[in-house]
Amino acid sequence: MPFVELTLSGDDESVEADGAVLERWASAVRGAGDPCLLLDARGLIEATSPEGRNLLGLPEGIDKAGRGLIDGLVRLVDFTVQQGSLADWELERIPPLQALSSGALARGLLRIAVHQTVYTLDAVSTPLRSGDHTCGSLTFFNRC
Repeated sequence: MPFVELTLSGDDESVEADGAVLERWASAVRGAGDPCLLLDARGLIEATSPEGRNLLGLPEGIDKAGRGLIDGLVRLVDFTVQQGSLADWELERIPPLQALSSGALARGLLRIAVHQTVYTLDAVSTPLRSGDHTCGSLTFFNRC
C-alpha cells in the first residue's frame, strides 16, 4: 500500500524566530527611557516602557496580559470638539497597527483620553521583520 507523508515545514521555526526577534526588542523596550510600545504580529502588546505605560495610561503588568492595543485599554478619540470614539476603520489606521498591516514605516497623530484628560501624541512606528515577514511593530510616542 502506498504511503504519503505530509510535512508542514517552517511553521515551528518561523514562530521560534519571531519569538526571538520580539524578545530581543522587548528587552530593549522595557528598559527604554522614552515612551515606546512593542506589538506582536496580532496587535497584542508584547512590551511597554515605563514612560510608555504612563503616557498611554496602561496598567503595570500589561506586557503579560495578552491584550491588544485597541481592545479598550487606550481610549482613542477623534479630533472633533465632541472627542468621539474612533470608528473601527480609523482604529486600523493608527501607526502601530498600520506598520503591521503595511510592513512599512507609519507616522501619525493620535488623540487619547487618559483619566479625563485628552492630549495629542505623535506616533512613529516601524515594522519588525523576521525573515521575509512582519512579526511586530515598534512605536515611539511624543506628546504634542
